[in-house]
Amino acid sequence: MEKYKFNQKAFEIYDYDKVKTFSSFLPGLAGKKGIPLWAFYVNRGQVISSFGLRDKNGSIMEFYPANLAYMYVSTIGFRTFVKLDGKTFEIFDALNETPKRVMRITQSAVSIEETNLELQIRVKVTYFGLPNEDFAAMTRRVEITSLSENKRKIEVMDGITQILPSGVDYGGYKAISNLLRSWMNVENLENQVAFFKLRSSTGDEAETKVSKDGNFYLSFVDHQLTTPITDWDLVFDYDTLFKAPRYFERHSIEEINSQPQITENKVACGFTPLSKEINPNQTIQIDTLIGYTIDVETINRKVDYLSKPGYFDSKEIEAAKVIDVLLEDVTTKTSVPLFDEYIRQNYLDNLLRGGYPMTIPTKDKSFVYYLYSRKHGDLERDYNFFTIAPEFYSQGNGNFRDVCQNRRNDVLFHPEIGETNLFLFASLIQADGYNPLGINGSTFELKDKTVAGSLIKKYYGTEQPDLVSHIQGKFTPGSIINLAYHKHLDTAFSDDELLSDLLGHATQNIEASFGEGFWSDHWTYILDLAENYEHIFPDKMNSVLYDNMDYMYYNSPVSVYPRSEKTVVDGKGFVRQYGALRHPDKEKIAAFNMKEHGTNWLTFETGPVVKTNLFSKLFVLAYNKFTLLDPYGIGIEMEGNKPGWNDAMNGLPGLFGSGVSETLELLRLVRYLIKHIDQDKMIELPVALLNLVDQTQDVDSSDDFIYWNEIRTYTEAYREIIRKPIAKTRFMPANELKNALSSMESKLELAVQKAIQLGNGIVPTYLIYEATDFSKVIDSTGKEILSHYGMPKAKVHAFKVKALPYFLEAPARYLKVEKNPTITKALIEKVKKTDLYDEVLGMYKTSSDLEHWGYDIGRIRAFTKGWLERESNFLHMTYKYLLGILKSHHYEEFFIEAKTNLVYELNPEVYGRSTLENSSFIATSNNPNPHLYGQGFVSRLSGSTAEMISIWSLLMYGHDMYHLHNGVLSLKLKPLLPKEYFNHQKIETTFHQIKIVYMNHSGKDGWLLEPTSYLLKKNGSDDVLVKGNIIEGKLAEDIRNHQYQEIVITLE
Repeated sequence: MEKYKFNQKAFEIYDYDKVKTFSSFLPGLAGKKGIPLWAFYVNRGQVISSFGLRDKNGSIMEFYPANLAYMYVSTIGFRTFVKLDGKTFEIFDALNETPKRVMRITQSAVSIEETNLELQIRVKVTYFGLPNEDFAAMTRRVEITSLSENKRKIEVMDGITQILPSGVDYGGYKAISNLLRSWMNVENLENQVAFFKLRSSTGDEAETKVSKDGNFYLSFVDHQLTTPITDWDLVFDYDTLFKAPRYFERHSIEEINSQPQITENKVACGFTPLSKEINPNQTIQIDTLIGYTIDVETINRKVDYLSKPGYFDSKEIEAAKVIDVLLEDVTTKTSVPLFDEYIRQNYLDNLLRGGYPMTIPTKDKSFVYYLYSRKHGDLERDYNFFTIAPEFYSQGNGNFRDVCQNRRNDVLFHPEIGETNLFLFASLIQADGYNPLGINGSTFELKDKTVAGSLIKKYYGTEQPDLVSHIQGKFTPGSIINLAYHKHLDTAFSDDELLSDLLGHATQNIEASFGEGFWSDHWTYILDLAENYEHIFPDKMNSVLYDNMDYMYYNSPVSVYPRSEKTVVDGKGFVRQYGALRHPDKEKIAAFNMKEHGTNWLTFETGPVVKTNLFSKLFVLAYNKFTLLDPYGIGIEMEGNKPGWNDAMNGLPGLFGSGVSETLELLRLVRYLIKHIDQDKMIELPVALLNLVDQTQDVDSSDDFIYWNEIRTYTEAYREIIRKPIAKTRFMPANELKNALSSMESKLELAVQKAIQLGNGIVPTYLIYEATDFSKVIDSTGKEILSHYGMPKAKVHAFKVKALPYFLEAPARYLKVEKNPTITKALIEKVKKTDLYDEVLGMYKTSSDLEHWGYDIGRIRAFTKGWLERESNFLHMTYKYLLGILKSHHYEEFFIEAKTNLVYELNPEVYGRSTLENSSFIATSNNPNPHLYGQGFVSRLSGSTAEMISIWSLLMYGHDMYHLHNGVLSLKLKPLLPKEYFNHQKIETTFHQIKIVYMNHSGKDGWLLEPTSYLLKKNGSDDVLVKGNIIEGKLAEDIRNHQYQEIVITLE
């Protein structure tokens, strides 16, 4: 029997508990006006393995990493015990292999179903997050249907083995769970709703705090509120392994309900008891909510509202609609339904990491506020500490690289956001070219805090002190609306009206944090934002580059040491680069009067924040990176204590490592700046940076080492200057940078040629440098001087370069730089002949064999082959490489590779999970375990989704989209899909929320065709027919402004 099936937009897995294990999650989207929960599931037991509020410290069901979740989900998770004819059985019991089971996964929910012919019973369980309520909850619906021809008595104990009270720290519970029982209490059973809380704070501190919030469990049996069992002794009795419900086996539900429950000093459970007569084909329905609320009164007040007929049905529909509305942006209809749904899933997972833009209009401007984003932490990424804000208009945390790349295409779907992301990420570039790691949700702040009282009085009738105090500090749309809701305040304003008015008096703050190091690649994704903006607004690109003078320079409380402080000799006598960061840089913090854990900006000596335009910021970025060319002038050095894209190469910074990928991206950036130099526009740069340009442009480059040494000396002097507030900037015409940029381009083109030569025709990704001549630094007595890292300092006089084995990253990025199709095709053919290609699976690997390299290159070497970043198919990089093939106009080659590399084309029996969902990596055939070949691991929130959405946009719209034709805004839409994707000669898609219909009567592949006419349709107006292959002028602008509902495009 086929185990995996795509059916009616759901992915079904039959006998799900017997196939390859995988983990995934519910989306955690509760709508704009809802409080989200996170929830993870696995394909074992009753699937939900952990859920909670905000982060791991808000676990309601204890968080376990994937390998442990597979073990414990059937024990401490959800359970269904059924008693028929005096015998007790467990539904979804892993030890009973007779029943038929199926798992169904949709974008908003997950369900499981068991058909047990021996018991003549079918049980279906469905989970989804509760949308658009002012409390957070996960919904569990259990439907028990009798398949017997006879009326029977059935007793059921359905629920969860362990529920944690709110306020339990994740790490603390792992360490001292036995002690923490002492604080635990269950309240409110007299109201038939269980409320789980700690009696007071658990810290060993002078101040003891008592909070009102808690987790809750409430359940309806056929719409009747039922008192839950929270004392696990009344279910399991002496069986502390929770293997069997010993007490339930020996006692009726009536007897259990009559027993007093012990509600303190133990980790509680939550079970719904029922005893009923069930008729043939009758279904008993249990609707359970488990979640969090700010106080017990809030949930008690909701009971009557929740018990209304149809409530749970409507919420299940609503939860799906919350997501469907978001995914309308990529509605696609081809002859391949799996592809269409795959795109929707990629878009969902992409926005879960990058966020979804909401525009809030005010009297003077519109603010763009990102909803729903979160850091990619889950059961298989147990190392990441994710956060999902438990408030209306929820947002979360993220990493610079992840958020930047996952927002790459947002301007395509939402032109109204304009340069929002360019402003955010370019402003986060520092004066030294580095950037912070952590991107937090944005906040707002009143321009004039004295108006807070009058504003609150205007909205709520009186000056509510709590609300006034709240908006006098930093606030978010969700935090102010939530606070008002929880205080039960009435207002004549709608939430939209209130926010529009309130934010009209506010400024929006970028919130970021240094994190843990300076990666060498993060900046490379900013140019993608600029290029995609230009694809939509080619007529406004010049203005965006030059006219907005509000771009700032982020300022970390950390700085990079000069070489003299981080070049050391290790215990084996090798010269290394260790201890690269002043963390924290106390002198810098004092000089700028910084908030060490807040958001800081570069300032002038006189106090104001230094501001400039986008072109200037991109030049500052480019020149800083240019000065980091390695001793052979090939790669960009990893001297900020972190590597590039491949985090597992963490040892490279210590080996004087450099990245050729970053050189390729820097060449792209320099060419972009040259292309956009406008002699009539002005730029503003720090004088210190201009001095660095002047000094370094005159350095003799005939000797690579001498050139490197002098350039770095000047760079280190510049960095010392910007550790303090800067003296001044200089306005200057943009074309004064032309010579410097041209010189940089030549140097970088030479670097690429050197790299190709070093890689024997394929550009290498990573280089390391071995010191072949060095001396230790000694004091006047001849004693070795130790660095702050504790190793002897050294000075290098000569280096030798080594290229690591091939990695896929540099070829993927090279395809973005090289425009000659002959050269790019030759590269594609060469790569496929290397060890980067897995011939068994037809997939690409992150790298060639690393077996002969030492562990000092990073943890990648310690990983198993074909696992995580080591020589596996890491989907993000594979997809980036495929996108490069597509961008290079090699369409046949792209679709050949797509057959074995794009997830929706894979065999789910091998992939081991829904082929609608990406994984971070796929185990390749060099893995020592052949059972893992082709299996996907680490679910969904991967950079591959951003690459896939870019692939989709190219396939749907072609290379040109908006462009300037003879100086006039023009639009060309042309699909690049093969002929078999046309469904009855037609493909439908979406562009700026406009329905697009491509008609292909020729039966040819899309890339062989050209648009010959566009029929523009608008409700209430006559159709407009445009003949030719482009739409020009006002019509193109009207399309960009969503003025049409449908466009029918004829291809010939």
